[in-house]
Amino acid sequence: MLILFNNSLSKKSIIQIIKINAIKKYSKLNKKEQLRLINVHKATIFIQQYFRKKYNEDYTCPITLCNLKYPFFTIKNHTQFRYYSLREFIQYLNNSSSDFRDPITREPLTDHHLNQLDNLIKYYKIKHNINKRAWKSKLKNRSHFYSIINCLNDIINFIYSMQTLQFEMIFHTIIPQMIYYLRFLVQRHKNQTYSVINNYINILQNHPCKNKLYLVEYLKLVIQSNNL
Repeated sequence: MLILFNNSLSKKSIIQIIKINAIKKYSKLNKKEQLRLINVHKATIFIQQYFRKKYNEDYTCPITLCNLKYPFFTIKNHTQFRYYSLREFIQYLNNSSSDFRDPITREPLTDHHLNQLDNLIKYYKIKHNINKRAWKSKLKNRSHFYSIINCLNDIINFIYSMQTLQFEMIFHTIIPQMIYYLRFLVQRHKNQTYSVINNYINILQNHPCKNKLYLVEYLKLVIQSNNL
């Protein structure tokens, strides 16, 4: 319950309440202003306690299925926020055999997420919870994956820079480049290869030239031949 104070209190009682609550910067205020300072302080604490209680009742860590523990880590997907207990989230990433991913959606964590996580780790001084060797390996793997994706995206952009796809261009330039980068993708990132190739197939379907079908069929062949 929130109890607010009024003018019935004496000046001496008000000062005692201020000192008990460790409120600062009150000495130059008059009685009315000091009362307002106390009430604002009490109301702030009441609101914080209310939302902390509601937060603990309504939110659980998706990893542990227990109440969230402070500090926590936040991930936003579209318009939805999800909260994870920070130490449990780090432990999850330590034990994960794949890239850094959201435990719920399985979407890769963005560079923004990783920077945010790194700042929290430094701020709360919890580096001892990190498996440095595993994290270094995952960061290297992540960098390799996005390097390949960037190269493949350049090929797609090159394809869309032309209204007409000539046979010679398809079989002498585009497909040989795809073969080169997709080989590395399958070797190092097979679990992610299907979704990547399927996405490129959907993109190519929108190209105006009918010869796009040769590229689409090639990508489907890659999926089939590698059991993706």
